[in-house]
Amino acid sequence: MQSQLTRRVFRAILNNEPLSFSQCRNLRPSRSQRVTSGHSYVQRRGLFAFNFNTPTAPPSSTLPSEVGLKPMRDLGVSLRNKSRQPDADTLAKAFQDFFEARAGEPGVITQFQAQLVSTTWNHLRSLEGSLEPEDWQRVFSDENLENVLYVLSKAECLSWARGEVRLLARSVFHALCEDPGSRRDRVSQLAILSYIDIQALNGDPAEARRVVEDFWSRLSRQSPSPWLAVIRGFALLDDDKQQIKRIIQKIDDYGIHIDPVSQEGLIQFLVEQDLLDAVKVVYECPLSGCQEPKLSTKRNTLKYAILKNDRAWAKLIIKSLPSSGRAPKTIGVRLLWDAAQGRTASQIAKTVQSLVTERPNLWSSLSITWVNDLMEYANADNKPELAMEYMALAPGWGLVPNSQTHLLHLESCILAHDLDGLLKSLKGLETLDTTGPGTLPLMNKLIKMLCSSGQDNAVFDHISSLLDPLFDNNVRFEADTLAALTHMLLYRHDLQAASELLRSRLGSYDAEERHTIRSALTNFIQDPNQESEPAWEAYMLLQLAFPETGVGVRSELMTSFFQRNRSDLAFLVFGHMRQAEDLSQRPKPDTYARCFRGIAQTHDTKHLELVHNMLKLDTKVDLNTRLLNTLMLAYAECEMSEKSMQIFRDILQSEEGPSQQTLSLFFKACEKHQNGTYEALKLTEKMKRLGIAFDPKLYTAFVRALAAQCEFDLATEALNAMKRVTGHAPTYTSIGHLYNSIPFQHWKDEVEEWAKARHPDLWAQLEKIDREEHEEGLKFNLPGKSDSQNLNGGLR
Repeated sequence: MQSQLTRRVFRAILNNEPLSFSQCRNLRPSRSQRVTSGHSYVQRRGLFAFNFNTPTAPPSSTLPSEVGLKPMRDLGVSLRNKSRQPDADTLAKAFQDFFEARAGEPGVITQFQAQLVSTTWNHLRSLEGSLEPEDWQRVFSDENLENVLYVLSKAECLSWARGEVRLLARSVFHALCEDPGSRRDRVSQLAILSYIDIQALNGDPAEARRVVEDFWSRLSRQSPSPWLAVIRGFALLDDDKQQIKRIIQKIDDYGIHIDPVSQEGLIQFLVEQDLLDAVKVVYECPLSGCQEPKLSTKRNTLKYAILKNDRAWAKLIIKSLPSSGRAPKTIGVRLLWDAAQGRTASQIAKTVQSLVTERPNLWSSLSITWVNDLMEYANADNKPELAMEYMALAPGWGLVPNSQTHLLHLESCILAHDLDGLLKSLKGLETLDTTGPGTLPLMNKLIKMLCSSGQDNAVFDHISSLLDPLFDNNVRFEADTLAALTHMLLYRHDLQAASELLRSRLGSYDAEERHTIRSALTNFIQDPNQESEPAWEAYMLLQLAFPETGVGVRSELMTSFFQRNRSDLAFLVFGHMRQAEDLSQRPKPDTYARCFRGIAQTHDTKHLELVHNMLKLDTKVDLNTRLLNTLMLAYAECEMSEKSMQIFRDILQSEEGPSQQTLSLFFKACEKHQNGTYEALKLTEKMKRLGIAFDPKLYTAFVRALAAQCEFDLATEALNAMKRVTGHAPTYTSIGHLYNSIPFQHWKDEVEEWAKARHPDLWAQLEKIDREEHEEGLKFNLPGKSDSQNLNGGLR
């Protein structure tokens, strides 16, 4: 079944995916094949119930973040396939449009996007001399090149994209500097500073330093100094402490000295990046005019040292604070230091009471920030109960909790796994700003916890209210959070909301993050508790949203539909792999083997011959014994024994030859073959002449073949000889297989009578097992796997 919703919602997502996708129209089932299941599922209220209206017209096929990507993707495909490339004017416009659309909101650049843009740039560079003037202006004009650098400097470049972005920026910057129509000294300061930021913050601070030195005459009066970007770059590069020291010493040669204001901003950046060694270097570096760090810098650095549990360094900073320990501006951080020393909430309360008793005017200086810092420390130390105790100090001090207090309380509830407390605290969130950069990590944790707490409507309503402002501000969630939301919506059977959630966000995630998000879909599809219809809708969502999904994962999904006894849907998944444009996504021998095993389990004669014909035409697949065994099994289970025998003969003639499993499957084919008894006995005699030993499993398959042919005497005689032939005496399961295999109830009664007389103890064990009525009589529910499942295990 093809989802109309996902076709509409994901219509343009292919513009922003790393691999192409064939629509496979000829594989879509017709209306008569619509998925049905025993129990219909109810679509519950949607995630967007409060801010989502059904559109009256189809949405735009291209999101702002995807502008220009499709022609660039087409170029990449044409270069790989050595086919006709898009026209130069189309690519020039796409390149310009991509960066113009991001000039106001640069957003995120993924590895895939960076590769597309870089490939297009290099291609257009090779055609530069033959471009029409208008197309040349679109790409190589100073205005456009400067805009490219600006966007790259302001965008969030994901880790795997940084190398491509650096190379692209270097080529663009060189083109700008070497433009014969623009002298080097006329390159704008904005372009130079953008290029410095790109290189410094994306892994090549040495190049950023070179450019600062090269253009120093143009940058010497720039404030803040570009050298600060270089320092940040070396700090980000493996927290290079020695290199930072050398840079700080070197910039003295250029007359640049770090002043207290620059130091504060730099330390704030390094603290946000959690670079402890770099923070230490910058804090301890000499300041211009022999000045000291600002008091606010000391407080913030001391707090960071305490939170990082670096007490030795924190102690040195404490000593540098103003000598009066009762100075209002330092009381808060000294209380934090007391907490780090193991002081309890009651002891800290006594300290404050002592201070205000001596100096009553300090009451007016008490700040809720002090309480927040104590709570943050307790949470960082994974002591949520202590954070609650610190929060309880606020009323006694006459302080009103602010938004940060509430957020820290939420974090305490998350750490304590206190869902009830969390839900109570959420009632006060309506007026809080939950979209600030400092609160986003907490909001991600909060949403993940709520999503994992169940499908209760009250919890769902809380999640919806939290998401509204985040959606409005286009906040980028952590991949785990997006996966948790997708999981929740899928299990609520709200495919529309899941589509809307992913449609506008997937383009900002790199391959590893996409794998995390995709797992929410694959886990749902493979959940045996999910009926066919929602599982298939989720698969179609995955098919469109994650076209890069590899053949291994798709094979697992195919198997899950076979396990639901929906071979029609499993065949569609197989067909998608067969028609994949990328060769790496085409079926492998294991894919065919899985498909044949599934066909065997479902006795799907219709699709067996279709898949076998596909295999004959697939020149890339090696017809090894492992694969042909599954084909034998499929024909045998579909009661096409003669074809199963023909596959057996093909295996005998192959270079690899038969395996032990092949022989077992041959006996399986004998069960329904018109000359099955003769074929089974002939193979047995041949094995004896060749000295091929029978193991109990293979011998049981021989007995079952005789029984299935109603050869009661031969089957019981063979079972009596089992000890002599295999060295293992019959077991109750051996007799059970004989009983199950022989058709017609009167023959089964004969087996029962024989077993009671010849093997009474074994039959007594067998009678403890339940029997079920089948078309050919009663059968024992014997332990173990079916033939197709045994083959599955035997092939691994």
